[in-house]
Amino acid sequence: MTTEYDIIINELAGSGQGKTVWEIVKPLLEQRQIVFESRVSEYAGHTTRLATRFAEARRQSTKNITTVLLVIGGDGTLNEALNGLMQVPSNDPMPLAYIPAGSGNDFARGLGMATDPAIALAQILNNMRARPLSIGYYHETLKNDHRYFVNNVGIGFDAQIVDDTNRSKKKGKLGHWAYLSNALKAYSQQEGYPLTVHVGRERDQYRHAFLCTASNHPYFGGGVKILPQANIHDHQLELIVIEEPHWWIILWLFLLLLMGGRHLNSRFVHHYRSDKLHLLVNSVEVGQMDGQTIGNRNYDLYLSTQTYPFWIDTSIHDHH
Repeated sequence: MTTEYDIIINELAGSGQGKTVWEIVKPLLEQRQIVFESRVSEYAGHTTRLATRFAEARRQSTKNITTVLLVIGGDGTLNEALNGLMQVPSNDPMPLAYIPAGSGNDFARGLGMATDPAIALAQILNNMRARPLSIGYYHETLKNDHRYFVNNVGIGFDAQIVDDTNRSKKKGKLGHWAYLSNALKAYSQQEGYPLTVHVGRERDQYRHAFLCTASNHPYFGGGVKILPQANIHDHQLELIVIEEPHWWIILWLFLLLLMGGRHLNSRFVHHYRSDKLHLLVNSVEVGQMDGQTIGNRNYDLYLSTQTYPFWIDTSIHDHH
C-alpha cells in the first residue's frame, strides 16, 4: 500500500523554524521518491482552508492509496490543520502527521515525538497505520463557538501570558525569558475571577480563580509539566484550577512544579480528571486555546474529548 503526502508548511512558525525544517525535510522526501504535494500557509487561517481543500480532494479521489496530511509548523499550525480536516465529515478521516517547528512544541512533547526533523520524518514515513489519539473539543455556548484542540484551553493567567507573548513578538528571540517576563507581567495584570466547575455531579465554585487550564497532555507554555498525569492516549481531560495566591505562594508552587508535579498536592491547587468538563466564568477574561487567544469575554464552556487518526510512530526513538 503506497502512501502519499499533502504537506502544509508554516514557514514563519518558531520565528522561521518552519522554513528551516522544510529545507531539511524536502530533500529527504525527494531522495526516498515519496509522492507529495506541498503548500505554504500564508496568513492566519490559511492552514485551515488548505487542510479542508486537501481533505475534500482526498474524499473525491478514486485512487487506492493512503493520503496523509503532513503539517510542518507549531502547535497553532497543527490546531488550524485539525480544525480544517474536521470540516470535512468522513467515515475515513484523513490521517494527520506533524513535524514540530514551533516555539513551544508541546504536542510533540506530549506525544514523545523526536525533536530532530529527520528523525521526526522517519517516525512518519516508517509508520504503517493510522493511530487514534485523543483530541479535545470545546463548545462555548454564549458565542456558539466550537473548535478542536490538541493541547489545552485556558482562562486567566496562562491566557494572559499567551496574549502578551503573541503580542510582544519576542517569542523566538528570547524564548523562555520572554515567557518569564510576560508571566510576571500577566501575574500583575490577572485578577481573581468567579469560576464554576461542573464535573459529573460535582459543582465547585471559586470566588477568585487565577488560573484554569484543561489539558489533553502534561505540557503547556513550551515544556512546563503542569498536569503530569494527563495522557494523549486516554479519553480524559485534566483540569487545574489555582486560586488567586500571594506572590510567595506562586513562587512556592513554581518550585514544586520544577520538582516534578508536586504542586498538585498543594491546597491552593485543585485538580480534576474527566472526559467531560463544564466551566462557567461570569466576568470578562482572556482565554487561549493551543497558544492562540480565543477572545476576551465571559465563558460558558463545555469540554470533551474524541479521537482522531494520527500518522506517527513514536516507537522510533530520538537519540539526542
